Amino acid sequence: MIVTGLGFAGLLAACNEIDPEPHIAQLKSVQADVREKAAGKLVLYGEQIVPRLIEETSSDYTRVRFEVARILGRIRDPRAVPAMIRLLDDSSFNVAAYAAWGLGELRAPSSVPTLLRFPDSPARVFRQQVIWALGRCYDDSAHATLHDSVAHVVERALHDPRADVRVAALQSARELGYPGMVRQLIRMVRDPSAEVRHVAVQALGQFAIGDAPRPVEPVTQDLRADIVEALLPALDEPMQSIRTKAVRAFERMGPPPQVMIKLQRLQMTGTEEDRREARRVLQGSIGQAVDRSARTG
Repeated sequence: MIVTGLGFAGLLAACNEIDPEPHIAQLKSVQADVREKAAGKLVLYGEQIVPRLIEETSSDYTRVRFEVARILGRIRDPRAVPAMIRLLDDSSFNVAAYAAWGLGELRAPSSVPTLLRFPDSPARVFRQQVIWALGRCYDDSAHATLHDSVAHVVERALHDPRADVRVAALQSARELGYPGMVRQLIRMVRDPSAEVRHVAVQALGQFAIGDAPRPVEPVTQDLRADIVEALLPALDEPMQSIRTKAVRAFERMGPPPQVMIKLQRLQMTGTEEDRREARRVLQGSIGQAVDRSARTG
């Protein structure tokens, strides 16, 4: 049988038609691995199946709504925003948590008023994702009148009893430009959780040099001195990653004399990574000093 050019093109189109229904049906499976495999295939279809997935956000099956919220967050199509906002009120906190995560991935400003309803949720995972999403979704041009409310919620979350919520608050604080939060950052460098201390050391170094999506408050000499004093003990942290973050924070700030002494000690007695990190900062400081001397001489 000979197929004309037009007929052959039609056959190709038919072969390439997307039929997501078998995979959507598998989202109802009680077996997690079946749902996971189906979700992975649906993600590959991308934006073409977003309207169909949006329909499934109203499914009677909690596990379908859960998987669909995850998929939509991974595809990041703005058309899903209204449905994801609706899922924040889902009867399942796990579904609501993925909806908040997806909205954060989409950086959806229209979700902020609804997200502000849930920062005190008793469900830790949902609370964590709400706090994280608030910083990513807030937009000055969309709702500047909510800035203080968002900043207050994020600052309060820096005291949350759960470490992962405090980490999410630190991440949101950076998105907001750390408004009035520097004293909290200094406090959190001594947090009981190593994970929180790791992020707090990084955040304090970022604040000191104004490294945030929004402008940070001016760093006075007194405030800079307090930041240096707060970061100094991090050079003696038992965790390598925290020590490295502290070294790099000082590198970006320009290490004062008392830091140089500690860096010299790290170079002599620290781990291989300590020695490498400290050596780079010390050599950079020497090079800068030579440059200054040459310019003034």
